[in-house]
Amino acid sequence: MPRRPITFELASELLLDAAVDPTRWTEAMETIAQYANSTGAVLLQVKGRGPGTPHTRSLDEGMDVYFRDGWHLRDERNRGLPYVKKKGIFVDQDFASREEVERSDYYRGFLAKYDINWSAGVGFSNADDEWCLVFERGDKQGFFESREEADLVRFSAQLDRVALLGRNLAYANATGMLDAYESIGSASFLLDRFGRVIRLNAQAQRLIGDGLMLSHGRLSCVHPKDSVALAGLIAALTTPVFATAALPLVAARRPAKRPLAIQGIPLTGLASAVFSPAKSILLVADTEKRSATPLEHLRTMFGLTTTEAILVSRLEQDINLSNAAEQTGIAFETARSYLKRIFAKTGTSRQSELLMLLRRLPRGE
Repeated sequence: MPRRPITFELASELLLDAAVDPTRWTEAMETIAQYANSTGAVLLQVKGRGPGTPHTRSLDEGMDVYFRDGWHLRDERNRGLPYVKKKGIFVDQDFASREEVERSDYYRGFLAKYDINWSAGVGFSNADDEWCLVFERGDKQGFFESREEADLVRFSAQLDRVALLGRNLAYANATGMLDAYESIGSASFLLDRFGRVIRLNAQAQRLIGDGLMLSHGRLSCVHPKDSVALAGLIAALTTPVFATAALPLVAARRPAKRPLAIQGIPLTGLASAVFSPAKSILLVADTEKRSATPLEHLRTMFGLTTTEAILVSRLEQDINLSNAAEQTGIAFETARSYLKRIFAKTGTSRQSELLMLLRRLPRGE
């Protein structure tokens, strides 16, 4: 079967596909890089950029070094951003002569090592951030010419749509998780990549003024020492390498009441997709109240997924499997399949045995 030719329409179509299915981002980036006759391509945020954004496989090593060695903090191509505002795209020759490029440690010491020392950056935005789709070339391909700029800048309008679609889908998925936690009586706060609260459920709202304080999106505790610990947890959640260390449990003390227990959960999957404003969730357990086993305990102790943990929590409240499936938003047959996996993970074989196991677990009281 002949290979489908790479056209602007095909590349644009794949970008939209990636907004709906984040697993297709690498395919989309590879395709648009080929369309532009580039060594590679990468999506970069204009402000507060960090690792993990889509790029071609050819840039894997270069992107690791870019962030590890702090090149992102002294990226000379930032000089091209004013040109993006004027014409929607920048190329290196807009702001640097060949002599400057030849003398530059950034261009010749870093970029040339990975054969990416000529660039074109197409600007676009979503509701939260400004971005650039950066095409990279080496000396063999040379700089981007005016006719190529006129062609590549067409991606800007399509990327605006891609970013809006991706953001809305991811945000809906993340807020759906808050609703799920709400339905089982768990307070939760949705945080952006800067650690600011962008949404909270009703259970969490009840804790504002009762152990927690919220001001201009920043969450804090009544006691200063607890606030420091909470800030440390949030900082760990917003640091790209947080997964390499265990996240601490924070106790927020309250006058004449038992403390609140705060846990941090990094978002994964669609909820944390590239254009999502949401990056993590804080779960808060009120140890003054007896409740179902916290979801994160189920996830940590038995390796349950979030959906499996929510299903278990509903069963623990004596909700039958049919109703538990409906309230969790899954089909009954899917719930039965989940329950079989839950039995395997918890070492039980019947629902009654599973519930007996849950009753033996501590509730933090």
